[in-house]
Amino acid sequence: MATQSTRTGTLGTPLRVVTNSYEIKKRPQLIYYHYDVGKHMLLRNWPAHSENGQAISPDVKVSRRAHEIVDKMQLEYPNVFNPRAAYDGKKNLFAPKPIQNAEYNVHMSNNPEKGVFSVKLMRVAAISPADIDRLIAPGGAGAAASTMAVNLLQIIIRQAPNKRHGFPPEARSFFVNQGNQELAGGLQAWHGYFQSVRPVLNRLLINVDVANAVMYSPGPLEGLALKFLGRRDIRDLDSGRLRPGTQEWMKLRTFLKGVQIRPRVGTDRPTTKGRPIRDIVERAGDHQFEKDGTPATVTAYFREKYGYALRYPGMFGVRIGKDAVFPAEVCEVIPGQLYRKKLSPENTTQFLRFSVQKPHERLMTITNGVNGQNQVFDYNNSDVMKTSGMVVDSHPIQIRGRVLNTPQIRYKSGPLDIRPKSGAWNVLGRTLQEPGTINVWAVAMFDPNTREDVLGNFVTQLQDNLRKLARANPYQVENELLTIAQTAVQVAEYNRPPSLILAFLPVNAPDIRRRIKHWGDVDKGVPTQCLRAGKWERARDQYINNVALNSRPQITRINAKLGGVNSAINAKLLPQCTMVIGADVGHPGPGIMNRPSVTSLVASVDPDATKYTTYASVQAPRVEIIQDLEQMVTRAISDFRKFWDNKAWPEMIVFYRDGVSEGEYAQVAQQEVQAINNALLNYRALAPDGQERNRWTKESKPKLVFIVVGKRHHIRFFPESRGDSDHADSSGNCPPGFVVDDQITNAVYPDFYLQSHSGIQGTSRPSHYIVIENEPGATIDQIQELSFRLCHVYQSATRSVSIPAPVYWSLTLCADADRVCARAEFHFTEEMRYGDSDAATTVSDKDAPFPLEQWQQGFRQSLLGKAMYFL
Repeated sequence: MATQSTRTGTLGTPLRVVTNSYEIKKRPQLIYYHYDVGKHMLLRNWPAHSENGQAISPDVKVSRRAHEIVDKMQLEYPNVFNPRAAYDGKKNLFAPKPIQNAEYNVHMSNNPEKGVFSVKLMRVAAISPADIDRLIAPGGAGAAASTMAVNLLQIIIRQAPNKRHGFPPEARSFFVNQGNQELAGGLQAWHGYFQSVRPVLNRLLINVDVANAVMYSPGPLEGLALKFLGRRDIRDLDSGRLRPGTQEWMKLRTFLKGVQIRPRVGTDRPTTKGRPIRDIVERAGDHQFEKDGTPATVTAYFREKYGYALRYPGMFGVRIGKDAVFPAEVCEVIPGQLYRKKLSPENTTQFLRFSVQKPHERLMTITNGVNGQNQVFDYNNSDVMKTSGMVVDSHPIQIRGRVLNTPQIRYKSGPLDIRPKSGAWNVLGRTLQEPGTINVWAVAMFDPNTREDVLGNFVTQLQDNLRKLARANPYQVENELLTIAQTAVQVAEYNRPPSLILAFLPVNAPDIRRRIKHWGDVDKGVPTQCLRAGKWERARDQYINNVALNSRPQITRINAKLGGVNSAINAKLLPQCTMVIGADVGHPGPGIMNRPSVTSLVASVDPDATKYTTYASVQAPRVEIIQDLEQMVTRAISDFRKFWDNKAWPEMIVFYRDGVSEGEYAQVAQQEVQAINNALLNYRALAPDGQERNRWTKESKPKLVFIVVGKRHHIRFFPESRGDSDHADSSGNCPPGFVVDDQITNAVYPDFYLQSHSGIQGTSRPSHYIVIENEPGATIDQIQELSFRLCHVYQSATRSVSIPAPVYWSLTLCADADRVCARAEFHFTEEMRYGDSDAATTVSDKDAPFPLEQWQQGFRQSLLGKAMYFL
């Protein structure tokens, strides 16, 4: 690579596009004074229990309630809060004029003796127009100043549209109750919009995108319960049919916990806001509580206080707060509540169909939302926007990018051109670049419903001289695999483990697959390939070619597991001794703190960057910085040396890091770049005199290029002309290789957007590349071309993918740490089975120490780590 650095690339064919960003033509003109709202807003003069026995907490921890209090405060003190201040629902309030540091009492009840909150404001800083300007200047603003200035801008643009549609003013997305789709189990799919301020070089933009979410079905609570349980008769909710302790009861309890309801009758408080369900109770009408010193039932209370006779006193009810109980029949589920739990396969499929939009449809939805007849943002009429002086352009910006040249693919039988704008190629008639070796292989059939002659026909097409075909007991996976492996090597008179075991599974057998992979990956070091029933039986050419090429033993996915290479780029991809690394951290799902995060690293060892060695580890949950990075890089260097028979050393390292958010760039630049350099500077090797010494100094160490690859963003590109086939792929998206490296790029780091794959359905998302470190001074053209080419060496596909292959593989290794498909799950011992171990269930308090050592002891490296076993 070159020794100089350039900001903007020049390679490729120019292409104009529309992007879903709107320029802020006029930035804030006022000084905003930043106030700390204090640790809590304290509740004053509220009795310990309300009339119906509900306990009241003195702390306000819910953002929605905090907003209500601050809004009421501004109404009660119009001389102080005029113009109105912007509030983020937590600790930060931004006022367009100075406010006296003080405590402001706020009355949240019609009863002057109840519900008085005290809000304490303390000024901590001021944000001037010059601070905003520095966000978009070359080099950007300092980290702390940048964060707070951007927070201010986000609150200003989000406050009015979010409140208009009933969502917290600080929420990144809001959703509209139009065009919804019913899902199974009491859920609905909603359309909505995402909005975010993006400071880029010399411009301040608002990124607007379509958002989709799953919501609880609004309306009567008993109706939601019936939908969830799959029942139609309301009598099925009676205690005679729905009883505590049953599976249905426990599922309903879990489903409803935290859902916001408002009583249609039976409350003295305003009914426009929701209150969360804490639990469900049986026979709500018979529930007793103490009123005025005497026992009373809920049925009697509602009849005497509100004149309402319960129709179904035997139906379940919900507990609100500490001890307030409301019958389900008087409760209404408020609309717009996000469902954040795992969806069923049926609902997942339906939701994906609901979410998919072709590029021109997505752009039309966005533009109509911003400035159409039924626009939903209303930027121009927002009082907070008007006060700030901000003005937003009503049209999305148009920018010019380039389409990089598509590389040639190299097979052993010769080079292959990719079809224009398709990003895909056909392997029929091609010989793999470097076939792996299969000395002995065996087949294990775990599906009892498959006839052996049907299986034999399929296997024959994979390998004419099949060594061993055996039925296997799905209840004794490990023993069966060991027996089959031993039989196979005995028949072949081979004294090493089999090169491969092909396992045929029933349609839905995740536990069998997990046990097979654990046995092969970490127990025995035998590559395994699982095939699911329902796909292979007809033995069609296309499917067989995905597994085996031309019915020969050079198996495409398996080939890479065995150390072979399916295809490569037909051009010099890198300087000879360059190591390409991909790394990622997979975190547990939202709110899960009792499982570790999983780290992964894959590192190339060959000149074509097609063969990789792999490592995985665990660390404390939600920690983004890779804690074992120095050790991982050290081991990768050792494997690189072994591949080259100890005759070569890495001269350059290109490190692709996935999963880093914008706010973590500086932290990653400081800590992970340092960890890589520590691995290089501390690497010890034998010197010519036979003594072990550090291999490199700061001056002689391999040059590092550190690139963050981002996918969790909302930037999209749309060809200007919908029907222009010269400038779009078959799905209407920009063609593979489209790149943008100016006009909407970062003010601090060199970066670019690259759409490297062809769209299959919906609107393609480009990947965002941020160059954190560039020691060799590579040009942006060189980094773009390398990244695009690496998207063509993904060994499991005959098409370019959305991110470079090493990033894809590191993601495959760890994925989200609570997903069943994460390969790292198979690295845990049976005693530490992921999600079922004592360590996974004993930590319920978020402040309790995490048992990391237990997880580390229960995690094992793969015995196949020097091959791409995870494919």
